[in-house]
Amino acid sequence: MLVCPLRRSVVKIRLLGTFILLVSVSSYGQGLRAGYAKADITPSGPVTMGGYSLRGAPSAGIHGKDRLYARALVFEAAGARVAFVEADIIGVRGHDYWCGKISEATGIPARNILLGDVHNHAAPSASPKSETPWIQEFEKALIATTREANSRLQPVRLAAGSGHSRIAMNRRQVRTTDSESTSTFDENFASQSFGKHKTDQPVRVRELAGVVRLGANPEGPIDDAVQIVRIDTVDGKPLAMMIHYACHGTSLGGRNNSISGEWMGRMQEYVEKQFPGIGAIYLQGAAGDINPRVVGGLDGYQDDVETTWALGEEIGAEAACVYRSLSPATPEKVRLQVETADILLPRQYRELYDDFTNTVVKVPTSAVRIGDLMWVTFPGEMFHAIGKRVKGMAPATHVHLMGYTNGSVGYFPEQKAYSEGGYEVAATHLDPASEPIYLREVAGLLRRFR
Repeated sequence: MLVCPLRRSVVKIRLLGTFILLVSVSSYGQGLRAGYAKADITPSGPVTMGGYSLRGAPSAGIHGKDRLYARALVFEAAGARVAFVEADIIGVRGHDYWCGKISEATGIPARNILLGDVHNHAAPSASPKSETPWIQEFEKALIATTREANSRLQPVRLAAGSGHSRIAMNRRQVRTTDSESTSTFDENFASQSFGKHKTDQPVRVRELAGVVRLGANPEGPIDDAVQIVRIDTVDGKPLAMMIHYACHGTSLGGRNNSISGEWMGRMQEYVEKQFPGIGAIYLQGAAGDINPRVVGGLDGYQDDVETTWALGEEIGAEAACVYRSLSPATPEKVRLQVETADILLPRQYRELYDDFTNTVVKVPTSAVRIGDLMWVTFPGEMFHAIGKRVKGMAPATHVHLMGYTNGSVGYFPEQKAYSEGGYEVAATHLDPASEPIYLREVAGLLRRFR
């Protein structure tokens, strides 16, 4: 569904002022530079895929010509830099380690590195504690691509705008009737017909009306904004496209055992073909309660990579439409500001008995402003409604919430969801009081930009 011509907001970016570090060091510049690079991180052999406990074996091959990449986009003003680094995988662990390595290789302060993953469930995860051959290749590629982006810095022109896409759907399905079947509450987590719980004598699972389960909820809300930042060279050539959208990478379910870039990989491939020479970088949003509208293993759907690719091309067409509508401006002066905070949130009551000294969850948070563009990070799976509130609080025209960045604290449900129940509420480490505390602390962080 292409909605770009009818529903679009476009703004040229006006850039002024200073760069403010966490230690209150300021830099002044007359221009903005940027550099982009990507490196192939597709496993060459079997790896353990993440996202679903249903799987019991390593990966077996790759879907079509799909590839996984590490992507880096570096901005610089007056010698001060910030790096956006994304990996097309399910998760990154040990962020301090990776950011330290990138900082050593590039000279970019670790606190100015935003390292995230696209949360692709058809891919492995990366942890420095692992010693597999693929992890070694991942580390080399992650460092090399950021170093290369940093070496390619050149003056740029910027513009930002947004469109809309409905490839996503709210995933908190409310059961409407009492039922009994051999299907479980989550066929991608534990199934009687596949994986480690497979049995020749399945029991009937009873479900009651009113409970919340993972599944399509067409009437439920989502954040459908497709936010685009267009970055051109000063002579008008395409350099990079930042794409922001909130949706899990779960169109392929737990029965899929082949590597794929998922819908976001296909989306990035699509826009790069539309605009030769451009580099795409997708930055996942507040997708904690949002799935693709088709999920293999749920609601009767089976894994079908053709459907995955179609979803990617659908949102890719919207991203391309917004991109074409933008007219980048050359900034006369640049203001690039980075602020960070470790926000403390209360831990779930059931976890307090594990360690009386560990009653809070640390949430490392970064906020970046470049002119009238802002990014706020969250280290986990934030519900979309909280993400929209953060975007509404920030003092900029175009605000982007980056989930799954610089940490991994798990799910962050909005407060009202705790009374409804469901998977995310059962899995979270955070107490129901966390949302108002978090919004108060984020508001304080954002006041540093006024």
